Amino acid sequence: MLFHGTCLCGEITFQVDNDPIVISCCHCSNCKKYTGTAFSTNVIFPGGSLTFIKGENLLSTYKDAAQDSGNSIKRIFCSKCGSPLYNEGGDDAKTVSVFYSALIDFTTEDEKNRKPELEFYTKDRLEWVHAVKGAEQSETIPGRDTLRNIGLQT
Repeated sequence: MLFHGTCLCGEITFQVDNDPIVISCCHCSNCKKYTGTAFSTNVIFPGGSLTFIKGENLLSTYKDAAQDSGNSIKRIFCSKCGSPLYNEGGDDAKTVSVFYSALIDFTTEDEKNRKPELEFYTKDRLEWVHAVKGAEQSETIPGRDTLRNIGLQT
């Protein structure tokens, strides 16, 4: 499947030519700080499936070494409008983690009902935020069985 994305100002456009592996929410303090929200929601695709249509020169990268998991990740965002676009590197580039709201296709009638299947760092979830019904819950990083089930670990 082909998904399309953009930053807030529209100067960066990209596409992802693959099906999502999983849609997840992260409640860790680091993701909340980066997004400025109560949690981050990410659509995780196989690594190498994201390509840019325009605006690649406007990409900026923040190397985030302060992850609770201990993994360093690259946070990619638009240098013009500041929109977070995707993260990579926490799993040796096996995946690319695209911010849900950067994918314009997820607002169409066919896609808007896609919801997170996995929530992690629920130990840091704000009291007024409720669990996504039917999503697997993990207090910290997902366990090996969960990662194996979604194809992120052998």
